[in-house]
Amino acid sequence: MTTTLPLLLDQSQLPRAELGAARLDGEVRELAGSYCAVDVHPSAALRGVAIAPLVPDRLVVERLSAAWVHGATPRFPRPVQLCIRSSNRIRDVPSVERRVRQVLLGDDEIVAAGPVQVTSRVRTAVDLVRCEPLFDRAVLLGVTTLLLAAESSVAECAHHLQRVPHLPHKHRALQRLEQVDALLRSG
Repeated sequence: MTTTLPLLLDQSQLPRAELGAARLDGEVRELAGSYCAVDVHPSAALRGVAIAPLVPDRLVVERLSAAWVHGATPRFPRPVQLCIRSSNRIRDVPSVERRVRQVLLGDDEIVAAGPVQVTSRVRTAVDLVRCEPLFDRAVLLGVTTLLLAAESSVAECAHHLQRVPHLPHKHRALQRLEQVDALLRSG
């Protein structure tokens, strides 16, 4: 009887040296500390499975980490960016592997990606234009990709920002959305 390996491999299936050798040989690629075959399409669900060991129960993946899960950015961000819904009364044990903040999230702003909860594409785009300290080309492309994948617009993203009267970094976010709009208009 032949056995099949799971889609994601880690040190519990193969020794670290073999995984590293397989990566160097081009047979597998790294995916958030795990490995998958190069011919496996890393969907949001598969990325969710890969990131799950880093996400404590009832926390939500957000910002650049959520953009990575949605496939809007190629590089897995360290530390993992997570949030606690303000309606949840839980405390997180501090860790160097994750950054956690408490936020107000509506049910429509959270989606499932495999076993983890992730901010929706539009909410992730709003958070990136508002909260990322450096809005470089990689973040600009990530926000643009998120909006295109969500079949959303810069106007809808701006509406999310405008609905909260005293939102920190709103003015900066609206300026950044102008850059996203210019990129979308340029084709």
